[in-house]
Amino acid sequence: MGDWGDALGLLSVALAILAAIIYILQTLRGEVRPHPLSWFLFGILSLTGFLVQRGEGVRQGSWTLMAMTVICFLFVAASVARGERSFSPREWAFAVAGGAVFVVYLFTRQSNVAAALTTLVDALGYGPTFVRGWSQPKKDSVASFALNGVKFVPSLMAMDPISFATSFYPATLLVLNAAVAIMLVMRRRALDGRS
Repeated sequence: MGDWGDALGLLSVALAILAAIIYILQTLRGEVRPHPLSWFLFGILSLTGFLVQRGEGVRQGSWTLMAMTVICFLFVAASVARGERSFSPREWAFAVAGGAVFVVYLFTRQSNVAAALTTLVDALGYGPTFVRGWSQPKKDSVASFALNGVKFVPSLMAMDPISFATSFYPATLLVLNAAVAIMLVMRRRALDGRS
């Protein structure tokens, strides 16, 4: 894929960084409240997805998950100071499940199993995100979720080789992030219409 793949990989990383900058600015302005346990879960799952992709020989298409791993763990550190402070047992369970998937992959190197489990845990982990977004749609970032979905388009275009192990997780993240962004917009409009 060469230069074209490099450009797509760099574009996906640039979109990830732009989404992170928007989220940081909105957090500093008090517009959103980051959730440290959610960011930890997403960080450990991004790391697992990245390791799966690299293990399968993916180069440029893996750069997005590498960037997301770093960004998520930076958000964990930042959100401890400015984010939520209480966590439900369900949220702890998701964090433990994410860690378990990571450990299972490290010991088994079963890429398809890891991709399926990573995707499943991440999709379930979006549950609290949807619940919080539904009840408090103005406490999360539409722009950040939208960009976090869009960034996977060039990532998937740069994916080589394309397989279940390399592509299922990022394709699912594209859909989940887009769904959260759409839900937040629709919920805000519905609540504003009632005011």
